[in-house]
Parts: sequence; structure tokens; C-alpha cells
Amino acid sequence: MRTKAHSRLRALMLCMATLFSGAGLVVFGPASPANADPACMTNGGVYMVFARGSGEHLNDLRAHEFYKDVRSVLNRPPRLVNTNWVEVGNEDGDVPVDMNIEPWNYGGAPPQPNDSGEYPAVGWADWGVLTGMDGYYNSVWKGVDELTAHLNDRANRCPKESIVVGGYSQGAEVVGYAMMSISDYTRSHIGYVALYGDPRATACSSGEGVSVPWRRGSASCALGSLKTRNPYTPSALNNRTGSWCDKWDGVCTGKAGYIPPSPASSHGSAYQDLWIADSANEIANRSLDKLNQLNPNSTPFSLPSYTITPPDTSPGSPAAPPPPPTITHVKRTLAPDGTTHEVYASTKSSVTEAWWHPGGDGVHTDEIIHISQDNIVGFDKVNEPDGTTQSLYTAVPDGVWETWWRPGDGVHHNKIVTGLSGVRQVIADPQQESAGYTHRLYVLAQDGPYEVWWRDGGDGVHVSHLDSINGPVTMTKSKGPDGTEQLYVATPTWVYELWWHPGENSVHTGTIINITQGDIRSLSKGENLPDGGQLLYTGTSTTAWQSYWLNSAPSHGTIATGQANAMQIKKTTYNGVHELYLATSDHVQEYWWNGSSSGGGELIRISQNNITSFDKSNDGAAQQVYTASGDLVYETWWAAGISPSSSVLFKVDR
Repeated sequence: MRTKAHSRLRALMLCMATLFSGAGLVVFGPASPANADPACMTNGGVYMVFARGSGEHLNDLRAHEFYKDVRSVLNRPPRLVNTNWVEVGNEDGDVPVDMNIEPWNYGGAPPQPNDSGEYPAVGWADWGVLTGMDGYYNSVWKGVDELTAHLNDRANRCPKESIVVGGYSQGAEVVGYAMMSISDYTRSHIGYVALYGDPRATACSSGEGVSVPWRRGSASCALGSLKTRNPYTPSALNNRTGSWCDKWDGVCTGKAGYIPPSPASSHGSAYQDLWIADSANEIANRSLDKLNQLNPNSTPFSLPSYTITPPDTSPGSPAAPPPPPTITHVKRTLAPDGTTHEVYASTKSSVTEAWWHPGGDGVHTDEIIHISQDNIVGFDKVNEPDGTTQSLYTAVPDGVWETWWRPGDGVHHNKIVTGLSGVRQVIADPQQESAGYTHRLYVLAQDGPYEVWWRDGGDGVHVSHLDSINGPVTMTKSKGPDGTEQLYVATPTWVYELWWHPGENSVHTGTIINITQGDIRSLSKGENLPDGGQLLYTGTSTTAWQSYWLNSAPSHGTIATGQANAMQIKKTTYNGVHELYLATSDHVQEYWWNGSSSGGGELIRISQNNITSFDKSNDGAAQQVYTASGDLVYETWWAAGISPSSSVLFKVDR
């Protein structure tokens, strides 16, 4: 795994200082047996274990409610069931806890584990947000080891007991992973696993036949904020596990707008106020059923009835399954090592990287940045000259976020441009100048293009408005044959050229082409010709235009006409052959020419009619097109004598 494989909410976490980061790695060292207290119950009983959430003390709100509600059902007349209670972090019982005291009525300090080796349930201030969440995961893995050892020991020593395990928030993650780690024998003694507000929730009706028998609560789609756990629970526990997620809880639903400290979040209230009480009959039913199985020669206990509260999935309901994400932009690059292949895809809420080594172990995906406002409008990606650092620039309506990473240094986010209006696009164009390496961006806003530059260790970020161009739709950056800096900006009817010489303060502006239909959608600058001639390609909804100039006004012709809903073009040159790629909503087409020879063909067709973006690359003798379609990116590749072949490369989470 590479250093930047961080959680889905890394960027938002840095903004809000309370969100989550995570790695889906489950590796446990050898667990030492926990203290055996309390003693086994005579003739069996229900043994209850609870793992508290971040920053909670023993007998905190959720633990107290769980203890009170489940025991109340277990001992509802005519039943009288033996029960014992422990919390992870205090299985040895050496911290006195009176469960009859309401959590808010402690006269002094509320009870906490007293041993550094016990599960601490660290609060968010100690999560280590800036150091890869090491504090949080040290706490989680310590709890997993402790709970695993205790449950294995308990099941072996007390074989007549039915074990109920509950967990809230961080504690739900502890319980979920411990269920993977306990022995099969111990699993056979688990009466029920109850999870509340699980940051690894995996319960979403996708319509693809995915079985989620553990889904409970009001959220019909719960894809946890720390990514999902796979498998969510061992198959043997599928029907003895319930995962309660409230529709307003962003921790378990993954909806960033409902993560604490958002006032809209129900994470801190819904479970002790509603869902633990709602779950008690089901927990008691399944745990007593297991108790009866473990004690076949005893008089069986009657099982309380229960119903499962169905989620509100009506259209427009906050609990309704969200629509799948739509990729809006895609870009193919290479990592600084020159061999690792990378494809970046952005939706309105995130930018995802897919990477792979040719001949390696497949395609890996990492979410690089998540923006909770769901307002990403574009991105660009570059490798820095140190040979290790990579930088991603994500455009939102009022500015640009910078994300950078390198091996051993994690992922860093900072909003470096703000205060703009109606941003549409960002292009990264760093340059080595006489004054040193200069980071340089071009940002297209509603009033025209801006240049942004800074130097490491310099005097900050500089932003200048290059020209006033109202209502621009796209731009592209290039260099002229003599090194002149060029920026082409399109409105629906005009393409403007902005140009300047390096070191020159003045920006010159001219026009390249006027298209009276007013439907310009994309631009692509061709490579400069050997004789100094220049080519610019302008895409409309129906036509790809070619503009050529050399010491005179541009002349114009067409490469493709009669298109339906053409949305993007890209010009490349391969082995001296000119290539123009054009995407409509249902296919990507190639046009090529070399002197008097020309040709073309369809590379990929998507029957869903939902293509939004593509990129083109070459790798030696092979050529590729990467096509975004809904939440999928397809790779199409071909070579001399080999026809194009397409397959799904990866799928984005959101």
C-alpha cells in the first residue's frame, strides 16, 4: 500500500477537525488472555459485553442504555435469566462501576479504565488526525486484541453462556473486527452482535442482489465514513448481527453533512434516545435462542417477539438510497517513478486515484480528497521535480485546494486560492524559472482567467487576473514555437488567445475563431508543427474545428461534422500521425491523418448513453483511452494489428 492510501474523508477531516481517516487493514498480533472476572454463571446465562465510543467513560450514555434495556427484556416475567455485564477496558472489574447510577449523576470523575494496556476509547483530540490517525487506530486495535482474548477465554471457560456483544461508534469498529478474529468455537457461543453508529457500516440496498441481513435503523443506505468492512461480519454471524444506523448520522451513513460537530448530526443522540431501546427485544430473542441451544437439557426460555423497523425509502427521504456518483473529469498520468500508471477521476464530491504496476497485482484505488459541499468543478495533477512529490489541484466555485503527498509524508491539504467566483477549471503548469522552481496554476472563473503562482519558501501565493472574459466555458494552456506562453479561453461563441513572453508583464489578447451557433464545449491545442505552424481544435456539440496559422490570420476547417451531443475533443500525435479523439454521450471516436492518408473508427460505445469525459495516452506501442461513464472508468487499449478492447478499470465510491 502506498503512503497516500488514506481514508475517504481525509480532506474534510482537516477542514472540520473532527472527521475520520482510516485504513481497511486488519492485522492483529497475538492476544494475551484477559482477566477471567466475572465468574461463570451457574447453569449458564447471558453474558453482556459493551465497547464504548470515542472519549466515553465506563457506564456512559450508550453503555448504560444498552445494559438497562436489554436486561429489562431478558428478565421480563415469567423469565428470570442470569446476566453478567462487563465493558471492554474493564473486563477484570478492577474499576468499580455502579450501573444503577445514571451516567450524568457522577459526583466525582466518571469511571475510566485504570490500566494502560486496556482499551482507552480515545477522544477525537487524541486521534492523531495529522499523523495518519495513529492514536485512533492504536486505540481500536488495542480494544480488538483485548476483546478477542477475553471472548475466547470466556467461551472456553463458560460454555453454557450465550454472549451478547454491543458497540457504539469507535466501539462498534472494535466489536466488528473482533468478530473476525475470535475462534469459530467462540462464534458458536455468540448470541448477538449489536452495532450502533458504526463508522465501517456496510448496509446499502444497491439493487444488485447484495444481501444485508444486518441492516437496522432508519438509514436505508449506510456506507461508513471510514470505508466499509469486507466482510462486514463473518457469515456465521449474519443472522445474529444487527447494525443500527440513524438516517441523520453521517458517521455510519457516510454523509459528510451529518458528521459531528454538524448540528444536523444525530450520532450523539439517536442511539440512547431510540435505537438501543428499539433493538432490545431482538437482542434478547436471539441471545435466549442461543442460550437454549447451549443448554438443551434445561427448561427453555420463552423468546420475546420483535419487529424490524423498516427504513423510510420514499423518494426524497433522507434515508432513500443516494443515486450513484457521476464522474465529471478523468485524467491519465504516470507516477514520478515513471512506471506506475495512474488515472484520476473526479465527481462533485471527491477525486479518486486508480494506480497499478504493469504485470502487478491489479488496480488499487485511493480517495485523494473529499469536499463535503459536493461542489468540485475540475482538477489537475502534476509531479514535482524532486522526483517523489505529487500534487493535485481541485477546483471549487470560489477557489482551489492543493493536495500533495510523497512516500513517508502522508497526504496534505490546503486551500490555496479563495475569494473567486464561478470557477470552472484549473490547469497546473509549474515551470523552472531563473528565480527558481515556480508553482503555477491557471484558474478559469466567471470573469475570465487568473494566474496563480508561488515558490516554496517564498512570500506566499500570488493571484492576478489576466483578462476580463465574461461567461467562459473552458480553456487550454500551451507554448508557442518560440516559447511564448499561450492560454486559449473559449466562450460559447468565441475562442480568445492570451499570450505573453516569459518575464513580460503585459498580456496580449486576440481572437482565433468565432462560432455563431454559440455551443463551444472544448478546446485542445495541437503540437507545434516543424515549420512553426500552430493548430487549435475547437469542439462544439456537432463539429470539431481545426484552426491553423503561421505568420498570418488563422484559417479554419472541420475534422468531424454531424455529431450528436459531442462534448469533448483531444488532439494528439503518435509516431508522426495526427490523431483527434471526440466523445459524444455514447461513444468515443478516433480520427487520424498523415499526409494524404486518413482514417478513423469507433473505440468504445456505452449503451447507457452517459459518457462525461475521457483522456488519451500512449505507452510504447500501445495506445489507450480512458472513458468516464457514470461511476465507472473504462480502459480501451489497442496497438498495431490489435483492435481496440475495452473493460472496466475501476469504480468510484462517491
